[in-house]
Amino acid sequence: MVIYIFNPQISTVAKGLEGKALLVYGNNSTGKTKQATRMKKPFYLGFEDGIRAIAGIPFLAINRWGDFKKINKQLTDPQNAAKIKELYSTIIFDEVFTAAKYCQDFLCKKHGVETIGEGNNGYGLWTEYANEFWGELDKLLKSGFTLVFIGHEQMDKESGKIVPKGDSRSMALIRDNCDLIIRLTSNGVDENGRVIKSTAWTAETDEHFARSRFDYMDTVIPEFTAESLEKAVATAIERQEEAEGISAVSYEEQRDSMTSEVLA
Repeated sequence: MVIYIFNPQISTVAKGLEGKALLVYGNNSTGKTKQATRMKKPFYLGFEDGIRAIAGIPFLAINRWGDFKKINKQLTDPQNAAKIKELYSTIIFDEVFTAAKYCQDFLCKKHGVETIGEGNNGYGLWTEYANEFWGELDKLLKSGFTLVFIGHEQMDKESGKIVPKGDSRSMALIRDNCDLIIRLTSNGVDENGRVIKSTAWTAETDEHFARSRFDYMDTVIPEFTAESLEKAVATAIERQEEAEGISAVSYEEQRDSMTSEVLA
């Protein structure tokens, strides 16, 4: 590949959710996993047992990091990409905190220590941990699936805000590479005792962290569903087209523009 700075690639915006990465977090029973499994052709990576009450979803239970590495190798194998995409469009990674614990345990066993902090003669295996987690994450991010990472929430003592639960070598890597970070809040039950769908927040507030790479995205989705999320993203891109005079492309066109060779 010859790189020629006077003939650069031009960035584009792709329609829809294909190829985008989302982090959805919140308390238990806010609909994180339920709505993720309602997205297009889902495949569930079960670090947790989050689909015990959801039928008909293709999944594999993951009990150790080595299991995930084998599955991820198959999912991201370029030789089988076409066949895999016929089966699956959305990969659900449920959930990040548990996956990080499995990754740490994998490295501890590999280096013969009890905890990450004991490795490298007490200096810790922190770099190895970050590199191991990122290595697998990077494969997924480049695979072209819609990625839905599921997370729990916690209070960040420094900022005083509710944030996705996890450490800087796992959750922060996911957070920094997601197109949308959505916090869900419960709306309780209605007068008949039925659960009201959660509200989704796509922008940071004084209370919590959330964000969107789409400048024209609604900051609140009153009822969070797979359909309302897809509509909100489509609307945001349509607004960008109108405001900025751009023409959004398909994911395939965006992918090809990002990977094509630039010849002198």
